[in-house]
Amino acid sequence: MTRWRPNGDQIRAGALANADLSRFDLRGFHFREADLRGASFAGSILREVDLWGANLTGADLTGANLRLATFRGAVLKGARLAGADLWSADLKVAELDGAVLSECNLAQAELAGARCRGADFSGAELYCADLRLADLRDANLGRADARLAKLEEAVLEGANLREANFSGASFKRARLATADLAGATLREANFREADLIRADFRGAEVADAFFGQANLDGTVMPDGTIESGSLRHWAPPFEDEEE
Repeated sequence: MTRWRPNGDQIRAGALANADLSRFDLRGFHFREADLRGASFAGSILREVDLWGANLTGADLTGANLRLATFRGAVLKGARLAGADLWSADLKVAELDGAVLSECNLAQAELAGARCRGADFSGAELYCADLRLADLRDANLGRADARLAKLEEAVLEGANLREANFSGASFKRARLATADLAGATLREANFREADLIRADFRGAEVADAFFGQANLDGTVMPDGTIESGSLRHWAPPFEDEEE
């Protein structure tokens, strides 16, 4: 694929498929519903830029400044955003299937209703992020910092949450069947009415986590025991003291 370097008029026109916009300062430009497939914005500044409904399939936004940018309804399938700053960005109902967001700053970002199947959020900052109703099937959130994140009714079936920090996060009515939460920090997390069928919590820290009305059929708990009944707060089974 050969990329081309656009001028100001071409940037304003918005037909920028496969364009090389790396290391540009694009503050003040808007790309609403623009064709940006395969374009490179690596290291560029797009703070507060409007990319509502834009097509960024396969685009490269590695290390870009995207703070407060709007991606609502945008298509970012297979896009590369590793190390990008997406603080408080609006990604509601965006399509992020297969996107790479490893080590991103997504603190306080809005991803409600986003489709993120197989996306890579490993090591990302997701503090207070809104992921309600997001589709995160088979996504990788390993080592992510997602304290106080909102994941109500999110779909995390088969997702990797190993060694992530979800302290205080809400998973109410979320679907986590077969999810891998081994070694995760889940202090005070809320799993009320969540589907935890065959989810793996081995080695996870679940102090004061709430499991009221959750489906725990075949769930592997932190000590390796298998839960198949209801519980509110999990505690290790009582062991008789040695005499």
